[in-house]
Formats: sequence, structure tokens, C-alpha cells
Amino acid sequence: GIPLPYTLTFENASDASRSVATLRIVQSLDSDLDIRSFRLGDIHLGDITVHLPSTRAAFTGEFDFTDERGFVLRVTAGMDVVTGTAMWVLKAIDPETGLATTDPSLGLLTPGEGGSLSYTIKANPSSATGAEIRAAANLFYNADAPRLTHTATNLLDAVAPQTTFTV
Repeated sequence: GIPLPYTLTFENASDASRSVATLRIVQSLDSDLDIRSFRLGDIHLGDITVHLPSTRAAFTGEFDFTDERGFVLRVTAGMDVVTGTAMWVLKAIDPETGLATTDPSLGLLTPGEGGSLSYTIKANPSSATGAEIRAAANLFYNADAPRLTHTATNLLDAVAPQTTFTV
């Protein structure tokens, strides 16, 4: 019954030839998780922090970072409850054209810059103690091939602790 916190971290390689203008993250959630309890958390992109409403399972909005970074950040995030897939699409939008930026020096993550996003989710009430919960995601930088994150594995402890003592 307690929300489990998850954080996905990512980084644009220091030898990358351009900034990441579009970042798409797709994660199929483990069946031992209750997809209806999915809640979005904050997004960090280099020195930018975006606070998403923590009570929401889906969000679409724009954040103006034109003065700080030269773009508008468009965020679309949420859960597909039919497939059990969480997805985030983050785009650096050129404020003059309204389209994704094509300037290789502008973007969500410049070369060598990292970021993260977070969410919470509860265990599936029907899952047993000892169930292995696995989490991995695919990251798409611009139009590149997907990059698979490391797989995190946690064991579910769904039973209250018991204590016995003798007086």
C-alpha cells in the first residue's frame, strides 16, 4: 500500500556531436505493480528542474526556458493502462517557430549533460512477498536508435513484520 519511488537517470555523451532536442522514454511496467497507482514526479534536465503535479498519472504542458536556455520545454507524460507502459516525451521547442529546435547547440541535454525523471507506483495488491519487480526503460535521443537502461530488480516485501517475545 506504500508508493514505491523510481528514478530514471540519463546522460548525453560528452563526445556527442549535438544536443538532445527530443527525448522519448518508454518503460513497460512489471505486472507485479499496480499501474493505476502510477504518479508522475519531477524532471531534471541539466540545471533545469520541472515540478510536475505529484497527484497526476498524466501531464501535458509547456515551460518557457527561453531566457535561460533558448527554448520552450514541451512535456507529455503518462501511463497507458491497457499496455502497462509509461511514456515521457520531452521536446525543446524553438520559441520563434513552435517546432522542435534544429540548432545543434540548443536542447534538453547538451553534450556531457545529464538528467533524471521520477515516478511512484504501488505494488499490485495480488502480488506475493518475494515477487521480483524488474524495471528497465528505452531512451530515444532525437531520432537515434533506442538505448536500454540497466535493469533494476527489487524483491517485494508485502507482509507486515512479526515479532515475538517472552517476558
